[in-house]
Amino acid sequence: MASDLAICIDSDDEEQAPNGLLCQLLLPQPKSESRRAVGDVSIVQVQSSGQTELSISWAEDEDGRVTVPTRVVSHMTVNSATIVLKLQEPMSWKVSPEDGLLEDFALVPKETELPSVLSTLRWWLPHVVVQGELPQQLGVDPVVLRYEGISLTARDIELLADEQCLNDSVLDFFLKLAVDTVAPEHLKGDLYVASTFFFQKLTSGGVENGEAGWQNVRRWTRALPGGLLGQRFVVIPINEQNIHWWLAVICHARRALEPDGETMLGEAPRIVCLDSAIEPLLKGRVVAFLRGYLWKEWCERHPNATAFDEDKVAGQLNLKALAADVPKQANSFDCGIFIIEYLLHLLRSKTALAGLGLAAHKHWFGQASVSHRRKRLKWLATLLQSQAQRFGETDVRRLLQDPRLRAAVVLALTDHPKKASPSTAPKLKRPSEAASERKKKPRSST
Repeated sequence: MASDLAICIDSDDEEQAPNGLLCQLLLPQPKSESRRAVGDVSIVQVQSSGQTELSISWAEDEDGRVTVPTRVVSHMTVNSATIVLKLQEPMSWKVSPEDGLLEDFALVPKETELPSVLSTLRWWLPHVVVQGELPQQLGVDPVVLRYEGISLTARDIELLADEQCLNDSVLDFFLKLAVDTVAPEHLKGDLYVASTFFFQKLTSGGVENGEAGWQNVRRWTRALPGGLLGQRFVVIPINEQNIHWWLAVICHARRALEPDGETMLGEAPRIVCLDSAIEPLLKGRVVAFLRGYLWKEWCERHPNATAFDEDKVAGQLNLKALAADVPKQANSFDCGIFIIEYLLHLLRSKTALAGLGLAAHKHWFGQASVSHRRKRLKWLATLLQSQAQRFGETDVRRLLQDPRLRAAVVLALTDHPKKASPSTAPKLKRPSEAASERKKKPRSST
C-alpha cells in the first residue's frame, strides 16, 4: 500500500557516484490524467554552464535529447514500478507537436533495477523529497514529528546542523510553530503565514500572471474569513531558483482594493520584500504575480460587481513594492534561518509590523543571533523528538499541552546569544605597560 508520508532514501552507503540509467519515459497526455510511453531513454548527470543537469537521450534517436536542471526537480513519487519526478518550473520538451509545458515526467525502470535506479536518483537529487511506495531493500527515514499537517523526518532535522540549507518542510514547521507559540493573541487573527508551496503553486502550469495563477490556489485560503484579503498581514515565503529563501509580506491589502478614507502611514497598503542576500534578485515578477492574485481574489469574492466596479478596483490596486533594509547573511546557507528570525522579530516587536518597509531595519539583529537561533532550533527539534519517543506521540500540538515543554519552546524561539562576560574578555593593556613587561621578561638562552 502506498504511503502518504514523506520519506527519504538512504544512500549514504554509496561509495561512488553512479554512471547512468536506462528507463522507459512516460509523458503526460494533454488534457488527460493518463501518460503515454515515449520510448526507452538513457539518463546521465552532467555539468553545464555552472549548473547540474539530467541529460535524457532517446535510445532510438541520436538527435532526441532534453536536459532538466536538477534544481527544478522538487518531488519524486514512487508508485509501483513508476517513478514520477515533479518539476517546480514547467518545461517545454517539444517531443511532439501536441506537447505543451510539462510539470512532471515519469520513468519506468526494469522491475529488478528499481532499487538501484532510486538510489541513483537520490544521489543525483539529494534535495528532493521522496514519497510513495519504496522497495524493502531501501532504507527509509520515517516521520518523527508532525505539526498541523507538516511532517519532519530525521533527515529534515539534520538540515538544522551548521552550514546546511533548510528545506520547505523545516521552514513550514518552524514558521507555523513560531506563530502559534510566540505571536500575541491579538495578532493571530490579523496575520497569516502561507505555506512555502503557495507561491510555487500560484505560478505553476505555465501561467503568465497572478490572475491566471489564482485558479491554481483558489481553495488554499477558503478556511480564512475573507480569504487573504481579510488579513492585515500576509507572510509568504518565496524560493528563488531552489537555492534561496526570502519573505514577501503583504500589508493591508484590502485598503488597496477598498479605500475607506485617509490612511495613516503605518496602514498604507504595500508589499514588503525581506531578503537577506547581499545582492538580492529583482522582485518585479513576484510582486506582479501577488498583485494579480489579490485583484482576482477580490473579483471572485464580489461576484455581483459590475465590469465598471472591477475596472475601478483594478485602477485602485496601488500596492507599492518596498525592499526592506533588513539584516543580511554573512554566508551562503543561512537564508532559511534568516526568514524564521525575521518572522520572530515581527511577532515580538510592538512596532515592527506597523513600520515594515518604512524605515531601516538593520538594527533588528545580526548574524550572531541567526547562528544562535540555528543551534536553538536544532536543540528544540531534538527535544521534541525525544519527547515524542518518550510518550509515543509524534503530534507536536498534543505534546505542547505540557506547559513546561511549551515554555521551553518559547524560550528557544525568543532568547538571545549570551554576551561575553567581562571577566572572560581579554584585558587591553596600555603600550607603556606592555613595554614594561617586555623589559622584565628574561631572554631565553641560545
